[in-house]
Amino acid sequence: MSTIEKALGLLEHFSASRPEIGLTEFKTLTGVDKGTLHRHLTALRNCGYLEQNHATRAYRLGPAVIRLSAVREKTVPLVKTVESYINQIADQVHELTHAALPEKKGMSAIYAKDGGSHGTRVSFDEAEILPFHATSSGIAMLAFSGDAFVKSVLSKRLGRYTDATSTDIDEITALIENARTLGVASANQTYEAEVISFAVPFFGHSGEAMGTIAIATPASRMDSELEKTCIDHLIAASQNLSRDLSGKIPPHLADTWAKRLES
Repeated sequence: MSTIEKALGLLEHFSASRPEIGLTEFKTLTGVDKGTLHRHLTALRNCGYLEQNHATRAYRLGPAVIRLSAVREKTVPLVKTVESYINQIADQVHELTHAALPEKKGMSAIYAKDGGSHGTRVSFDEAEILPFHATSSGIAMLAFSGDAFVKSVLSKRLGRYTDATSTDIDEITALIENARTLGVASANQTYEAEVISFAVPFFGHSGEAMGTIAIATPASRMDSELEKTCIDHLIAASQNLSRDLSGKIPPHLADTWAKRLES
């Protein structure tokens, strides 16, 4: 891994629940010595990707991140395109709904809405990276990505998040194949205990998955009726979203989805 990759990788440790990180905490999170960390953090701060809290000296995301995010959304307005579909699903299904794009380490949420009107809800941190092998979003992405990408993901160390998480390559490969056959991925308490989720991919012009949309619900609320409702809404939204993005849904998947919606 290059020095640039190591430095930029530090940015991935920030989240809504961890907006500031000090040097000592970075050492604990990364296992990197303080001297190297200080050089990386100083470089990121000098470029505007980080800034320091004057009182605590802890680091937080800097203005360069905001500027680049604004440029990305202005030139590739994916979030605005996705937003209406996520809002519509969340309001109709009354469950947490989100869209995510792939990164090197997992799926990164770009928009989420909790449409829950229930007392028990699924908590969600939009800054969290969702692991490919343990989430419905990740499995859906792998099911409709190229073989090289899947091989790269499965060649890395796979972590366990709950007792139900599988780290066995053959088992994960079977999950990917199942999602490819059914046209939808599911995860039953494999990332968070007591949470079940479903996800489908959406497509760009290349015909490979561009990202995913997913619904997550408390396991105690899931039944066959809610499962069908979730999947039907996800498929319909992905069809429309892919169309808006000039995407090409693979013919076999289009047929599978059409049959599911008719049943």
